Amino acid sequence: MKLKSIVSAALILSMTAGIAGCGLQRNETDPTTTTTAAESSETTTETSEESKESKASEESKASETSESKESGESKPAESTKTTESSKASESKASESKTTETSSSDTTKETGENSGLATVSIYNAYKRTFKKGKKSYKTQYPKIMVANVNTSKVNKEIADKFKPIAKKNNSRVGYTYYVRKYLISVVVFVEKTPGNSKTRDYYVYNVSRINGKKLTRAQVLKSLGMKDNTFNVKVKASVQNYWKNNFKKDTSAEKKEMEKKSVTIKSLNGAMPYMNTNGKISYVLRQVQTPNGKVDLKGTC
Repeated sequence: MKLKSIVSAALILSMTAGIAGCGLQRNETDPTTTTTAAESSETTTETSEESKESKASEESKASETSESKESGESKPAESTKTTESSKASESKASESKTTETSSSDTTKETGENSGLATVSIYNAYKRTFKKGKKSYKTQYPKIMVANVNTSKVNKEIADKFKPIAKKNNSRVGYTYYVRKYLISVVVFVEKTPGNSKTRDYYVYNVSRINGKKLTRAQVLKSLGMKDNTFNVKVKASVQNYWKNNFKKDTSAEKKEMEKKSVTIKSLNGAMPYMNTNGKISYVLRQVQTPNGKVDLKGTC
């Protein structure tokens, strides 16, 4: 009887540990089972890709990925203009590294993605430019899903980032992650090439089922996380950002900026996505700080 009790207790502990962490539930669902008006308003008019861009994207099937160590329930947000100063963040997070894969590489298909349409992320456009004595690579992605039309989102990405990528003022790059029904792509614009603190971030969550952009609500539903839970975690992360970067600033102006950054209206603007380590993350754009407007991003 004692042996059976011990075994039963161990099984219960094992099951409890398996479902804990970041509010993420095991019952991931297809976010496209219901279509909302919000979803349709976020997509652009469907047109075909320029033939030259399509040919170039297939010839250079390379993509830029980033790797970073992330842990903890809620981590302070990373600013595009400021660095984390807390010892906890410095010991747990490493600087992002970007690498380019060979032309034959596509997204890595894991066991959980088996049986679903093949996803490939290519460079729709890529070039190298010089600024001063240094050379920089700039590129934006093209999302391809077998037997699924992704032309709308690809046109939206091309229309926004091609004009920027053609100039030598800023550098464009991207990261991505694929998980079951969800494709998360984050495109960044580095306003000062070579300085990651000057990046603006743009999130594109795409359905693997129909190739359409997903709303925030659909992404959270797919990941099994409630909207309120997500907001609570984003709020904690943003508050840590203020604490770590403006601790000595006690001005009324700074306090008002911090207060506005964690209002319900502000938090509802945070966009969830899956980072390259498969963790639920967010981007909160254009937060007003004493250093100017910055894009904040962090993990839950």
